[in-house]
Amino acid sequence: MAMRANVMRVAARQLRRQTQMQSTVLHAACASQTLPQTQLRSMSVFSNIRKSVSGKLEERNQHKQEEAYKQQMIDLSQKEKFDLNGFYEHLQKNAEASGASGWRSMIPGVSSMTAVQQMKAFMAILESMEPEHRENPRLINGKIKRKISEKAGHSPEEINNMLRNYEQLSALHIWLVKRVERGLRIPESLDETTELVRQDPTGFPAKKFRMKQRRY
Repeated sequence: MAMRANVMRVAARQLRRQTQMQSTVLHAACASQTLPQTQLRSMSVFSNIRKSVSGKLEERNQHKQEEAYKQQMIDLSQKEKFDLNGFYEHLQKNAEASGASGWRSMIPGVSSMTAVQQMKAFMAILESMEPEHRENPRLINGKIKRKISEKAGHSPEEINNMLRNYEQLSALHIWLVKRVERGLRIPESLDETTELVRQDPTGFPAKKFRMKQRRY
């Protein structure tokens, strides 16, 4: 049970990091359009306004993060199958929501964010895979990884990292589907997810996850 709770926490945190990345990118976009700090210091009125706006922006970002996490949990619970095609769609939605695939990625500081870079790397790796490998990740062996690495321009280690992230969400997906089948509610936050899997780990494939993790 402790293993299940730990792996579930990792998967839930992965979702939360992605929603936080969306918020961070949006915040950077807004910040890039504000006046320089030196000018604001010389104008107390504008400084007060800026503080008020910043506070409201933080509240709005927090709300967006919570709503995004909740929606991603709902989306996962409604998928009948979650292969690498589903994982790609998940990443694509996050990239579009954050602007990481559009104009916001051109803003200084945004394109260099670790989360944005990782998301783009994962998508490039998935785009370099053959359809049968996205549909059945079990077929991906060392030889296949080397071919994907050459085509995508990313190391085998990055491919392994992408696969681990996929497995974490896949395990979470199975657990959520089982809850829906039993008419149980879907968690809406990281803390709630961790607590619910601790109370009811039914359907969470801890053993399956450990086996696949060793294979990669």
